Amino acid sequence: MAKPLTILIVEDETPLAEMHAEFIRRFHGCGQVWLAGDLAQARRMIECFKPALILLDNYLPDGKGITLLHELTAARFDGGIVFTTAASDMETVSEAVRCGAFDYLVKPIAYERLGQTLERYQQRMRMLAGHDSASQRQIDDMFNAYARGEQKEVLPAGIDALTLGKVEVLFADPQARHTAETVAQALKLSRTTARRYLEFAAGRQIILAEIIYGKVGRPQRIYRAR
Repeated sequence: MAKPLTILIVEDETPLAEMHAEFIRRFHGCGQVWLAGDLAQARRMIECFKPALILLDNYLPDGKGITLLHELTAARFDGGIVFTTAASDMETVSEAVRCGAFDYLVKPIAYERLGQTLERYQQRMRMLAGHDSASQRQIDDMFNAYARGEQKEVLPAGIDALTLGKVEVLFADPQARHTAETVAQALKLSRTTARRYLEFAAGRQIILAEIIYGKVGRPQRIYRAR
């Protein structure tokens, strides 16, 4: 039986970090989740807990996540690192790739896309743990972590093309803005089902997802037309 995937979220926006953690805790195969609000705290927690995967923001109160990525690469950190940041400039992206980041997710993160990353990393862990040697196919799978290929043509379980089309129609107006609740009401779906389709569409960049912070209460996830 595979070991649960332990994860450290390095993110200075606490409500956002807690939203990520809530999603991850419900994701199959994931175990303990820790939160760090800056680089200093992240370094201490990495030393103490040795997480299998780190979700690393780039802009933190005491420096940049890319600095920590360099440090972990030099220290031969044997876990995985996923950049989760608003920084989409090619220089930062290239630096993250050169340092061996497993994936790079641009904020606001679509949870369907984050789920894909967690699934692929779990698959890599199983492959490394279960074999003394690897076939060329297995090596190709590990090195082509970003390849999508034919997967784009196949909808995953739980996503129906007809329902997805109805969701897309709701965003035909460039000014359209919806929540999981308004989509659920419009299409007569459960809120959970509506969120699943919205996250899938956001992950495919069919629509955009953003987080709105109110004066009180939890932040709200809003979806809008591209």
